[in-house]
Amino acid sequence: MYHLKRLLIVSLCLFSFYSTKAQQANPTQIGAVKGVIRDTTHNYNLKSATVSLFKGDSTLISYQLSNNYGEFSFKNLPLNAKMYVEISHVGYQLLRKNFTIVDEKNALDLKTLIISIKDNNLQDVEIRVAPITMNGDTLEFNAAAFKLDTNAVVEDLLRKIPNVTLWGDGQITVNGREVKSLLVNGKQFFGGDFKIATQNIAKNALDKVQVYRERNEKNPLDSTLTVNLKLKKGKDIGFFGKIGAGYGTTKKYEVDASVNMFSPKMQLGIIGASNNINKTANNVRTLTANSTFKGLNTNVEYQPDFRQSGINQPNIGGVTFTYNFVEKPEYNKKSTINANYFIQNRNNESLSDAQTTTSINATEKIFDTNTSTGNSASTNQNFDSNFEYANENHRFNIRPSMSVNNGTSNNDTQRSAYNGQNVLTSTNNSKAQNDFNNKGFNLAISYGLSPNYITRKEHRFNGLNANYQLSVNDNDNQRSNLTSFRSFVDPASNTDFDRRYDTQRKSINQNLSLEIPNLKSLLFGYKNLADFDLSLSNNLALKHNTDHNQVEDLKGGIYATNSYLSNHTKTNLVDETPGITLSKSFRKSLSNRYDKNLQIQVSAKHRFIIQDNQSDKAQQNINRAYNSFVPEINITSSNYQYGEFYRSITLTYQTNIIIPSLQQLAPLIDSTNVYNLQIGNIKLRESKDRSINLNVNHSDQKSKNTLNYNFNVSAGIINDGIVDSIFIDNQNKRTIYLTNANGNKYFNSSGYLRKTFKLKTSELQLSINGGLNIAKSASYLNDVFSFSNTLNTNAKLSLNYTYKDKFATEVGQGFDTYRSEQEAFNTKYSGINLTSSLSSIYNITKKFTLSSNISFNSSKSNSAANINFAIWNASATYRFLKGNNAEFKFSAMDLLHQNTNIINYGGVNSFTVGTQNVLQQYFMTTFSYYPRQFGKKTVKK
Repeated sequence: MYHLKRLLIVSLCLFSFYSTKAQQANPTQIGAVKGVIRDTTHNYNLKSATVSLFKGDSTLISYQLSNNYGEFSFKNLPLNAKMYVEISHVGYQLLRKNFTIVDEKNALDLKTLIISIKDNNLQDVEIRVAPITMNGDTLEFNAAAFKLDTNAVVEDLLRKIPNVTLWGDGQITVNGREVKSLLVNGKQFFGGDFKIATQNIAKNALDKVQVYRERNEKNPLDSTLTVNLKLKKGKDIGFFGKIGAGYGTTKKYEVDASVNMFSPKMQLGIIGASNNINKTANNVRTLTANSTFKGLNTNVEYQPDFRQSGINQPNIGGVTFTYNFVEKPEYNKKSTINANYFIQNRNNESLSDAQTTTSINATEKIFDTNTSTGNSASTNQNFDSNFEYANENHRFNIRPSMSVNNGTSNNDTQRSAYNGQNVLTSTNNSKAQNDFNNKGFNLAISYGLSPNYITRKEHRFNGLNANYQLSVNDNDNQRSNLTSFRSFVDPASNTDFDRRYDTQRKSINQNLSLEIPNLKSLLFGYKNLADFDLSLSNNLALKHNTDHNQVEDLKGGIYATNSYLSNHTKTNLVDETPGITLSKSFRKSLSNRYDKNLQIQVSAKHRFIIQDNQSDKAQQNINRAYNSFVPEINITSSNYQYGEFYRSITLTYQTNIIIPSLQQLAPLIDSTNVYNLQIGNIKLRESKDRSINLNVNHSDQKSKNTLNYNFNVSAGIINDGIVDSIFIDNQNKRTIYLTNANGNKYFNSSGYLRKTFKLKTSELQLSINGGLNIAKSASYLNDVFSFSNTLNTNAKLSLNYTYKDKFATEVGQGFDTYRSEQEAFNTKYSGINLTSSLSSIYNITKKFTLSSNISFNSSKSNSAANINFAIWNASATYRFLKGNNAEFKFSAMDLLHQNTNIINYGGVNSFTVGTQNVLQQYFMTTFSYYPRQFGKKTVKK
């Protein structure tokens, strides 16, 4: 631990050095400047002109647009420093004004600045590219105006632009508002992951960074922020990728390769990877996004997972393809098809030891130890595709997908039960083997009709939204189970099973939803009706399941059919919810000043459910019908103060019903697991959940030091909740019945808060996120009714510091807790898991990089010994060749050889602690090559 403390102190000192260095170079910022832009030719003040603020050395400080009155204002500026503003507007000459602020009490007033109309007949005039311009509703940053290293990528450029923040988790904000979509030449780039574009595309291939808003289809009163990377002419064709291989101690290895090619209409990516160091990816995007050429961040998604249970050996391959039939797509002009194929062969070996403590009354407890070893081998194949078409009035989308999952698994479990005096009462040991083959097909189709504003009044029927989903699944499993139960209290209850299962399930699920959003115009034409509107909706779900279960037991050396468990069932479910919605919107706005909206929606809905179960067993032939009034209320408020902030508040009330399934009503009881026998209840009623939800979202629009936060709170009451009634005997044999009970309540909250501090040459980011879950749940234990109160929390605080493109570090503190108490027995259980982390990356030169990640972990519970361990990973990377395309890397993983996977969680009347096997120390050397080219290769004459 002494060495760990030294490492932490050294890292914090390094962090303090860079912070102090940046602060010393950043004088007190208390000055301000303002002015008015005027066109004297037409005799009016000029709105929406781009005002760029520079230091004397031409470093861009900030920018903004002039308001309706031609005014602009910058605050928090340094005193006695040479600065200048550049003013640009389409059709006008570039205007430059130098100034120095000397008075901290009053803002420096540049007064009226006269801008002249551009004379297209002028010749021999020096034309300089303005770094920032406003083109209609689009804010444009000209890449040529920012001087960077020849090997710089788009991410390096974005870090130079004021008011643009690149967060440690990959999110991008502009003027405090989150970017929802990042495009390249108006199109998604290899799936839309931001890192694939920003960390691969060369800055020298970029013409402009364009920022604009697009209409939010789900909420017409809102808009989403989009960033488009416009490439230079001829740079819209090329390729990039990675080829890498590594080998290390204890026969650890990794191999990965990817090549991604693009043209104005097509994108094609091919990937492959294999390793035995717990680097797992579940789709093509994950591999592509984490094989980028360059990036300065401490958060890597695809890396050796030292917290993952077991030792995993994945072999992965995939292809991604996109074709745009429209070379320059727009919001109302799209025709795109994309497809992805992914295959993963995965082997896993796992080992776990755990102990569970359970209260069975106010004074007695029982203990259960569980040792489990297992291995599995599986092959997963997934194919998904998407065709999107949009024109002025119509939007159509079709998304077919298929999956195949087959493999085998083996598991050996040894369980022992002890009474409160720590005396062994029973054991239940089992060996299970399972072969599975699962297939699935999914289809989603959506259609939207929305006539444009010009032709809308020509048609009374002017809107329709339709969605259809189809899911077809075929699951085939062959399973064998050897079980031996031994009682040291009642030897007569000893049992042995050798049972085989052949189960087949076929399911077809369909869902159709229709909405007519503008019913008022259809019924009443275009009468105002006090700005009220109506919409009509209907949601229809059809579910059909067929189960065929063939069960055999070994008797007298021969497997014979178990006539009780062997069964054939069919289940049909019809679930329909028609509804009508009355809405009213209020809006108040002033161009370039503010825009306030309030929308109130009240929906009257009724849900009808028909459940039909057919079985070989008479007790499972159940037909039921349910219906319930399920109203909804939605209130949305938004306040957009231009240049200040954007805030939205949404309040929702809704009702939902949960019906009992066939397995809850009348299951066939499998007695092999005597520690957990499930008993049904034919008298179960549907439960009704009434909930209210509040969401608050705030985004700063200020030029620097933005504060963003989002909080979500939900609370509900469940009547006739389906709850457990558990009977536990002195051998730990558990029989679980289901029943209805009132008094179930819950409260959930989650959110995040983010704050940035822009310094002269660096940036500091503070991030807090977490969640809180409180529940009061009814249940029975050994015929005693009780309420269980549970409290679970999780939170993470992180501080991320970036100095130029040289150094980045993140300090984090995370914790999650659980607490449960049972009122009838006055029992309480609690536990906490803590993680303190420090991650750093330091580019010593343009070619040599050091990185380190260390985390201190602690697991505590009120009735078990504390477990503490640390994980320290470090690496050194050297880039070489002309474009830094080749990389040599040495990694030292789990340097302290302490890694442990902790089991620590609680239930309503129990808690469980233990450990699982995990990846441990190794050293590895890796070589990688990054081929990349933007634009056609120049042929030498």
